[in-house]
Amino acid sequence: MNRKSIGILTYYWPPSGGSGVQRWLRFSNHLVELGWEVHVFTFKKPQYDVVDKEIEKEVNPAIKVNRIKGFEPSRFLKSIFSYKSKFKIYSDGTGFKHNTNSITSSIIRELFFFPDARRFLVGPAYRYIKKYYLENNLNHLVTTGPPHSMHQVGLKLKRDIRIKWISDFRDPWSNFFQNKLLNQLESTLKKHAREEKIILKNANAIFTTAKSLNDEFFKINNQCFYVPSGFDTLLSSKPYRKFRILYSGAMKPIQNPKNLWSVLADLIDSDENFKKLVEIVLIGNISPHVYNSEEFKKIKKRQIIRPMSKNELDKEIGISEVLVVCSVNMKDCNDIIPGKFFHYLSSGKKILGISNKGSDLENIIIETQSGKSFGYDNYHGLKNYIYESFKSYLEGKSKERKPIPAYMSRNIAKRIEKIIITL
Repeated sequence: MNRKSIGILTYYWPPSGGSGVQRWLRFSNHLVELGWEVHVFTFKKPQYDVVDKEIEKEVNPAIKVNRIKGFEPSRFLKSIFSYKSKFKIYSDGTGFKHNTNSITSSIIRELFFFPDARRFLVGPAYRYIKKYYLENNLNHLVTTGPPHSMHQVGLKLKRDIRIKWISDFRDPWSNFFQNKLLNQLESTLKKHAREEKIILKNANAIFTTAKSLNDEFFKINNQCFYVPSGFDTLLSSKPYRKFRILYSGAMKPIQNPKNLWSVLADLIDSDENFKKLVEIVLIGNISPHVYNSEEFKKIKKRQIIRPMSKNELDKEIGISEVLVVCSVNMKDCNDIIPGKFFHYLSSGKKILGISNKGSDLENIIIETQSGKSFGYDNYHGLKNYIYESFKSYLEGKSKERKPIPAYMSRNIAKRIEKIIITL
């Protein structure tokens, strides 16, 4: 069968905003350019945290977008999936403990909402895609998660009509920090691990966004491939009157870089020139645990801005000097590279990572020579790096990097094509 056709099942699709939607939007567009028929399967009336109407213009008109009707729990019911209201931060800020109510929530999640709140979309998606595949004689299907319930659709279709199925993990599953925080029952954690293993064993191929996760999954399925999210075009840069430090995206309590806020507060108090020129901006859904923390409150010169469209964010990145990206402050959760890293990488600006030592985020920052990464407890390293970056800014020595071909979405899509046609 020489016809190149592929289906992509994704919960997040325009007008969904944020970095997660960018991955398969870009790959889909480039696969069309490579001569593929691309059929996207997503959902009617999805519950997105961030909506970006402008991003709909980036969808190639040749992509056939199918929206499947299905049931989702109301936002009220989904509050049991929010660890923000179920967990309190330990006094030292390094971990979390659950309230007594979270045990009840865990039981409800295990009984009715496994593996996640979108589990009720599995049946409608399976039935819709099965009929569509048989009628349109498609060749391949990609399921991308989170939500990881999307992979269950691929599993059912693989067993039923023997499709060639690629399971794409934008984030880990059983080792995902949110699962660890939400699920207090050992039985639930084991259930996640079992389901993940079934998915890995049955998929024709596995894609991951982090090398260490890829190494783990490769032990179960040797058709496992590291496929970074990449970026499309280089962002334009403009001079700006301030030394601007920018964070974009959601920031959860477990990502709160308290030492960074302390460093910035100390530099503002101790250096009049730094105080005069620094501008600290956070754009996105920032947890109250962050902006109400003692360390953050010490910073007088900062602003928090609502989530914005990608086009607007591009401009904000273009006038910034240091771009902050945070992994999670949790032991053994090192296999996540936030999608925003690649957005930052496309700017050529300095990237400041906050993550565990040896994490995939730290490693890719080192590999791309795009900046530096520091542990959550590294006060002095952070302070030196920020002040050295400030001096470079004053001296006009800020350098922009050239794009790395391996991380251009167009080239990654060509690699995806080579993988798929061999299945």
